[in-house]
Amino acid sequence: MRVKCHLQKYMKEAGLTQQGVAGGTGLSPTIINRLFHNRFSRLDNQTAETICDFFKVSLGEMFSIEKPTQDKSND
Repeated sequence: MRVKCHLQKYMKEAGLTQQGVAGGTGLSPTIINRLFHNRFSRLDNQTAETICDFFKVSLGEMFSIEKPTQDKSND
């Protein structure tokens, strides 16, 4: 399973840049970039709370769990 961040979607809807989100949340541009591109291996509780609060969405709206697809040819 993999956690996916939907930051890109919410930024597009709000017309915000990564720099704008970093400035508005106080999170580092590096963290915003990793979330934006789904290149993170850990998710800090405070980071998740800050991003969700900033966009006024729930944790389940900002993040989802992707299950790996199974190869049906082996059945």
